[in-house]
Amino acid sequence: MNKRNTVYPYIPNTAPVTKAALMEQVKVADEMELFDSIPSHLLQTEMQLPEPILDEYSIRRHTDNLLSQNANLTTHKYFLGAGCAPHYVPAVVDEIIGRGELYTSYAGLMADQGKSQIQFEYQSMMAELLDMGCMAMPQYDGGTAAGHAIRIACRVSGRRKVVMPKSMSPQNSEIIQNYLGGIEQAFADIEYVDFDEKTGLLNLDDLAMKLDDQTAAVFIENPTFLGIVEVQAEQIGKLAKQVGAEFIVYADPISLGVIEAPGAYGATIVCGDIHSLGNHMLAGGGVAGYVMVKDEEAYLYQLKDQMVGASPTSVDGEIGFSWVTAFERTSYAVRDDAAEFTGTNAALWSMASGVYLALMGPKGMATIGETIMQKSQYAAQKMAALPGVEIKFTGPFFKEFVVDFSGTNKLVADINNALLKHNIFGGYDLSNSFPELGQSALFCVTEIHTLSDIDELVDTLKAIV
Repeated sequence: MNKRNTVYPYIPNTAPVTKAALMEQVKVADEMELFDSIPSHLLQTEMQLPEPILDEYSIRRHTDNLLSQNANLTTHKYFLGAGCAPHYVPAVVDEIIGRGELYTSYAGLMADQGKSQIQFEYQSMMAELLDMGCMAMPQYDGGTAAGHAIRIACRVSGRRKVVMPKSMSPQNSEIIQNYLGGIEQAFADIEYVDFDEKTGLLNLDDLAMKLDDQTAAVFIENPTFLGIVEVQAEQIGKLAKQVGAEFIVYADPISLGVIEAPGAYGATIVCGDIHSLGNHMLAGGGVAGYVMVKDEEAYLYQLKDQMVGASPTSVDGEIGFSWVTAFERTSYAVRDDAAEFTGTNAALWSMASGVYLALMGPKGMATIGETIMQKSQYAAQKMAALPGVEIKFTGPFFKEFVVDFSGTNKLVADINNALLKHNIFGGYDLSNSFPELGQSALFCVTEIHTLSDIDELVDTLKAIV
């Protein structure tokens, strides 16, 4: 049997009879005709693929062999964050979301009271954590959530200028620009605000100069990509509201046991990624974005995804859960006439976050936040004592901090390569994204790091520099 006639056990449409029926239905003689709209120079017709593996055991063995070649958290110490950091996932989280009826990224809420209740409880706990009113189903990741939040702000305000910090995540900045882009004209215009080179905080003078009556939103991260806790956040929000702009805060939810909730200091829209709440690092997976707004109709009707509500049923004392709030506003109902499109979401990870938040409770969130701050402070102080090494900013930080190696006359890339030889992942190299910071790296310390882990990192760095 040649490759063209291979029947793949996990792809039922590869069966010859089924494939022939499908091709007859769409009136094509060859499956490659389905790709005629793709320019030929972009279409690689003969891919250099190995022979197919057609039995389950061999596929599993092949996959295990590939995965065993990866360095991971069990083989290496890990101090790399930059948006996706290692956090502890309680065993009960995996036990619950690993159940067969839950183990899919697809929401499937229409007739599933169990999933709907988990989503309702998750959304309720996030509302309390962030001091906001309403949220919808999860986004693909934090970057797309940020783009959605900005689109909401532009629609609510009727404006198209957005002001953002230069210190923000380069990856999220690119995602936002892509999300706001258009075939003929971008959905919004972005202006970037400087940050203070000493503290790492937003430069309020530069912000004030860039605000005007055309500003749709002021967008900040808190903590910032560079780890700084933006202690000026309330003041920034007031400056935004003085010109009639929305105030969007991108927040790491695991920090909110020790940092004030965005809703409490004036945020009108809050977004971020829930990776830190009970989700594993999964080679690009394990991330999901959230967007929350105040419980006001002007904002509520701009959320593009479904929300889950609870209401009494005909049975006394029984609660039912269902999709609520203007189904017709979503792309499910109005298709291409919708303000934004909704595809498959990351429901599984939001369920994991719901279980995590229920386990932790308010005291647990406070404890984990304090633990992270104490350990990251300890690491920063130990590293600052190394010759030629300094902590870049004086502003308070949470979880991540910038370490400047310029005084060692060594490149961050060389230092990280040397650390890898000792089974340690070093910090995120900032020299490309933020060349003005010199040879600096963004190090991340969380609750999983022991004092001996940190001491090992410092001792290894001392030998390297």
